[in-house]
Amino acid sequence: MSNPHKFIYSLSLAISLHLSFATIQAPATKLNAAPLPHERDSKDFNNGEEVVIPPSATRFNRRPDYREVEKQKKVDELEAQKRADEAKKQAYDASARAQQQQVDAYHKQAQVAVDANNSAVALGKQGRWMEAIAAHEKAVQYDPRNKQFRVNLSAARTAFGQQRMAGKDYSGAASLFRKALSAAPDNGLAGKMLVECMKKSGLDASNAEVRLSVGDQLAGANDFEGAAIEYQAAMQLEPSARTYVKMGDMAYRYGQITTATNWYRQAIVKDPQCGAAHRQLGFLALAQSDNTSAAASLRKAVILDPKDVAAGQQLVEIWRKQVAANPLLAENHLGLAGALQLTQDFVGAESSYRKLEALDPKNLGLEAGRASLGRAYQHAKADKHKLASTTLYNQGLRREALAEINQAVMLEPRNAEYQFLLGECLEANGDYQNAHQAYLTCILIDPENNKEAAARMKAMQSQSGMTAQQSGSMAKQIANTITSGGFGQPIAAAPAAAVQQQAQPSAPAQQAAPTDMGAPRKNMFEGGSGSPSLPSTMNFRTHDEMDAAQQAAPTVAAAPGIVQAQPAPSAPTDNLSKVTACEAQKDYNGAVTILRQLLSDNLQNPDIHHRLAVNLMSSGEISEAISEFRIASALNPKQKAYAEDLARAMSIHKRSLSSDGAGVPQ
Repeated sequence: MSNPHKFIYSLSLAISLHLSFATIQAPATKLNAAPLPHERDSKDFNNGEEVVIPPSATRFNRRPDYREVEKQKKVDELEAQKRADEAKKQAYDASARAQQQQVDAYHKQAQVAVDANNSAVALGKQGRWMEAIAAHEKAVQYDPRNKQFRVNLSAARTAFGQQRMAGKDYSGAASLFRKALSAAPDNGLAGKMLVECMKKSGLDASNAEVRLSVGDQLAGANDFEGAAIEYQAAMQLEPSARTYVKMGDMAYRYGQITTATNWYRQAIVKDPQCGAAHRQLGFLALAQSDNTSAAASLRKAVILDPKDVAAGQQLVEIWRKQVAANPLLAENHLGLAGALQLTQDFVGAESSYRKLEALDPKNLGLEAGRASLGRAYQHAKADKHKLASTTLYNQGLRREALAEINQAVMLEPRNAEYQFLLGECLEANGDYQNAHQAYLTCILIDPENNKEAAARMKAMQSQSGMTAQQSGSMAKQIANTITSGGFGQPIAAAPAAAVQQQAQPSAPAQQAAPTDMGAPRKNMFEGGSGSPSLPSTMNFRTHDEMDAAQQAAPTVAAAPGIVQAQPAPSAPTDNLSKVTACEAQKDYNGAVTILRQLLSDNLQNPDIHHRLAVNLMSSGEISEAISEFRIASALNPKQKAYAEDLARAMSIHKRSLSSDGAGVPQ
């Protein structure tokens, strides 16, 4: 190092050392100013207002990687599985405890039942039957599935019944025998003793009606167990629609809805005209809130039995609720009007029709409904005269009865029931000729259901001195009158004044089997639809098919007093050819028109009546077709095919009456 440099270095070192010593020896300067404010001085950490400042995100706050996530997931799954297994084990243990408790309870009940049965057997051996029966009932109550207990109960009741029967307590014995059969239906001894007991009580146990009557009495006394036994016995003697309804009622009472429904449906299959079965089905549907089915069934019930007050009231109630729910819907007022009409509330029905007219003056059902209401009112008026006539006739007031039935016949000349009563009144007043005519008219209107009228007509023919030829001529005249659509001459003359027949058609709403001779087609308020649908094949024979059958047909006896009508000359061939052409083209209305023209000049030809009836059936005019079938059968009763076709037509008509019509709540 050169000298200048050494000098500079030495000088610098000396200065540094001097300054260092000066600093160490210098006293510190004291600050007299107040310190600066700090946040901790103004913060009260005891009042809970401290704020935790989250750490700021740095590069060290990273997310866990996938390995850590998977590991944590497995840990969570294992924990969840462990908890699920623990819960399942607890549930299983609880179920096992519950099952064990049920088993213990069952064994306990079974032991109680066994003890009660053993006690009952011991009591029975001592002749203490009332106590034995009570113990047997306890055994059955605790173990109802044990068949032997029920057999023992039945045997005890039978033995006690025999004891009662020996003491001539036939009523008490019969009750015990029925209870024995209820416990064990295959107890033949109980059944035999019940029959014997009823015989000693003066009852015919082999008569189904008697068994039904006894069943009704027991049901009225709340002995439903005994009533069910009697109904079952009646069903075995004579399985009728009424019996099926009773069986359904028993099932319904015990809450067996499906079984009850099946019984009611079997009753309808047995007898489609069973109004009680339709009513009960309606009540079942109503209980299940099915108003549509309920209204349809109740409507049928009221049509078939206008005196069924319960069905009528419930039907009206359904429609009133429909109107209350939607008073601006015209169809609801139409349905209510129909229900009121069926229950004979004509004033209420007319009021509903007025409301319907105010809502919908062009409603299609308004005109038909009011026309139906008019006919129903007319029939109700005629039926009042008929009931008055029956009452007077039973009181021996024959002339007054005749005056009343004349009024009914004037209102409804095509009512076979009215005609028969008219014949009875005329016969009682000594007018045998007119009585014969009334009976004959009754037969022509409804030949299937008036065998009694035929027998009475034969007696009247001999008493009036009428010849067979005169009777046959009268039959032709009445048949022509029916065919022409009205009664041109009085059917029977009253001693005081002649009966003037009206040509107004009738559609009795209160008859079980309505007569349709020339009557207007019924609408939904009178029990049938306006245009019933017909099956594709009805097996009605055409005129050509009748040729071979006519020659081989067996002889059928005519109604007493009716002379076999000789067929009139055949219709012109060209007109029949036109009819055949119309039938080939399925122009049944055209064929009907031609055949009606032919009948105007040839009213006594049964072939034309029959052919007209077949074409009317094909065109859907069932009521008019039945009328023509009846005329053809009356003019030629030997022709079996006419009667068969008439039966088919009436069967179809009955089905159409039973089918669902319009006016059902939707």
